[in-house]
Amino acid sequence: MKFSYTLIKKLVPTLKNKYDLIEKLNAYSFEANSLGGNILDISLSPNRFSDAASHLGIAKEISAILGRNLQIPNPKAKTPNSLPAGDLSKGGKFKVEVQDKKLCPRYVAQYFENIKVVASPKWMQDILIDCGLRPINNVVDIMNYAMLETGQPLHAFDCDKLITPKARPKTITVRRAKKGEKIATLDDKSYQLNENILVIADEKSPLAIAGIKGGKLAEVDKNTEKIIVESANFNGVSIYKTSKALKLSTDASLRFSHNISSELTIIGISSAAQLLKEIAGAKAGQIIDINFTKPRKRIIKFDLGIFKKFIGLDLDIKTCQKYLERLGFKITQNSKLKTQNSFLVEAPALRSDINEFEDVAEEVIRLYGYNNLKSSPPKIHLHPSGFEDQIVLKDKIRKILISFGLNEVSNYSFISDTDLNLGSIWKDEVIEMENPISNQFKYLRPSLAAGLIKNISDNFRFFDEVKIFEIGKLFLKGEKQKFEEKLFLSIAFASKKNKQLFFELKGAIEQLFRKIGLVNYLMPEPEKNGWISKFTDNYLIPQEVLKIESDNIPLGYFGRLNKERIDGFEGVLMEIDLEPLIKLIEEEHEYRPLPKYPSVMRDISILVDPIIKVGGIIQTIQEADLKYIEDVDLIDEYDLESKRSLTFRIVFQSEDRTLTDKEVNSEMERIIKILQIKFNAQIR
Repeated sequence: MKFSYTLIKKLVPTLKNKYDLIEKLNAYSFEANSLGGNILDISLSPNRFSDAASHLGIAKEISAILGRNLQIPNPKAKTPNSLPAGDLSKGGKFKVEVQDKKLCPRYVAQYFENIKVVASPKWMQDILIDCGLRPINNVVDIMNYAMLETGQPLHAFDCDKLITPKARPKTITVRRAKKGEKIATLDDKSYQLNENILVIADEKSPLAIAGIKGGKLAEVDKNTEKIIVESANFNGVSIYKTSKALKLSTDASLRFSHNISSELTIIGISSAAQLLKEIAGAKAGQIIDINFTKPRKRIIKFDLGIFKKFIGLDLDIKTCQKYLERLGFKITQNSKLKTQNSFLVEAPALRSDINEFEDVAEEVIRLYGYNNLKSSPPKIHLHPSGFEDQIVLKDKIRKILISFGLNEVSNYSFISDTDLNLGSIWKDEVIEMENPISNQFKYLRPSLAAGLIKNISDNFRFFDEVKIFEIGKLFLKGEKQKFEEKLFLSIAFASKKNKQLFFELKGAIEQLFRKIGLVNYLMPEPEKNGWISKFTDNYLIPQEVLKIESDNIPLGYFGRLNKERIDGFEGVLMEIDLEPLIKLIEEEHEYRPLPKYPSVMRDISILVDPIIKVGGIIQTIQEADLKYIEDVDLIDEYDLESKRSLTFRIVFQSEDRTLTDKEVNSEMERIIKILQIKFNAQIR
């Protein structure tokens, strides 16, 4: 925001020069820079617009920093007639009606006559130009000057131009605009209004867009003799929305959008009244103050002991009180306070940012000087932070999978409607964004699958084989519509030539589990119509899906990708939940000696229907003899015209002796019978 050094110097005459002012503001209050000449650029924090978005506010800041006296320019103007709204028994010239007290919590207006409209003094014009405003005439310039001085936007209406039936007083109405209503503003632009926009109107038409811009109908010109000056307070959200909707931004709209204090209305109109009297020869008349606000005193207890612990600085109580008094705080003692190291402090009316003890403490230390604080090490007992299990597991999985030759990918956490169609029940699980940046990022992802499938298609333009993985968050609806975040791992293999990817992925999963310490796990078929089947039925082949579980806890799934999803080529995909996996991992592995007796391996080749799942066959073989069968693997597969040929390698092992051929043959015969009965298998 632009400020004039000339006006600040007028308010604080003891200032040395502009650069000393900039240095002090940067050190104690706000970031400030020189824009050349007498112009300053001061960056105000949003919560300080009520007290500091004015030359008087900056002058108060710098006088408090320097410990100097402030030269108050205009004491409150004395008003001969102060009538409540609508009371015209003592000859009131006008009345005010406020129809929406939420959008206009306070409206102050004053009547002036004997106005002489001429050019404003050069000193005033220079200050306006420094602050980026164009001089018009003395009345308009006084409104802008008073705003720059006090921070309260003001507007003057030509009283004679207000349309009112004869024998009735002039009426100003603060109301919402009517649908289709239009207004021509002072800059000769026309705006279409709606019911959400607040306007200032006479009994016929809008005179101004409230808090933003005045209209042409009641414009002050060289023939103006009587004016009504408006000094109002408007709802910040309403002004901000109106400014954005109309694409019209002004100094007034900027100030009102930051919810400036309603106390500024009287300060602003008092300054304007004094200037109108001195410069325009005006005679002040009736003033109306419609106030729906309820001012409250903000009295906060300041405890020196708490202050020392909070700031880490040993200041005496008199120094703290001195700093606060220089900033306009009122210090009061209270007999009920138990110690002499406490006192009550009342925040200034315009300091809307002061609400609690920490705010008061910040003011003390700010005036003391942040640069004067000395750093010291914390006096606390330090404990080893330990390891975060989830972070350790993620890093370990990354290293293992990269050593397998996989590449890590990272996708957006948002998906589109197209991605959402991958699973039939995703729409029940998915979380839709209220304000998506585009339709491509409309939902939070309930699975990593969509991103990896897209990665495969994108990389097939350059490579014949893709092996990738991702570790990322999923977002699902939990109980009572609460949202849940889960950490998942997903692995995807795809190839234009290799058709053995299913077994490669299964082997990779087994090696991964072995290296991270998961010993006991199973890969059975998922339940029919279960969650996994419904979740994956549109991108995995239903007959080629296995569930991954350990200790009856489901971890995830893996299966063969539908070729339509990856340009007609072979592909497999796996997803597992890492959160239950952390609990299942064995941190310490028990020592197990190498077997003393040799194992016996037998291969069996069978013909089955293509719809039969490999996982079901493997599980059936393993359960045929839990004592001697050590391992079962699929080692070969190919499709015939109506059958599917599968070859399994079964490893038999005993811990107390070498198994004989007769024992192994007996077990094989039993396995063959089970496969023939359960799967209608033909032995090759």
